[in-house]
Amino acid sequence: MTFGELLERHEREIFAYVLRLTGNRAEADDLYKIATNKAIDRVRQTRRVVPLGDLRLAAPERDGVTLSDLATAVRALPTGQRAAFVLRKVEGRTYAEVGETLGCSQEAARSRVAEAMKKLKEAMR
Repeated sequence: MTFGELLERHEREIFAYVLRLTGNRAEADDLYKIATNKAIDRVRQTRRVVPLGDLRLAAPERDGVTLSDLATAVRALPTGQRAAFVLRKVEGRTYAEVGETLGCSQEAARSRVAEAMKKLKEAMR
């Protein structure tokens, strides 16, 4: 089971548990940020990436571009851009949430996603 599957399967239970322990919703909300940052740190340390198939992303084959092509391009992104792309385009989080999760401003989050999209479009040519 992947990290994403574990988090998705148990996120509500973990949140409720942390909320009971802390008694503070803001501290419980920090769980997602901490887990995401730990996963990003782990990727940096091991230079491994989460397989694109493990992400909730569906892209039909068109114009000769396959999901495998997209996965390769996503793997080639710098870690910060890859994380911003996944949070925004795969998980559908707002730029404010992306910035909060990654510890940067909303503008920086928007810039990271834009750069990731630019690189992905270039790689898909």
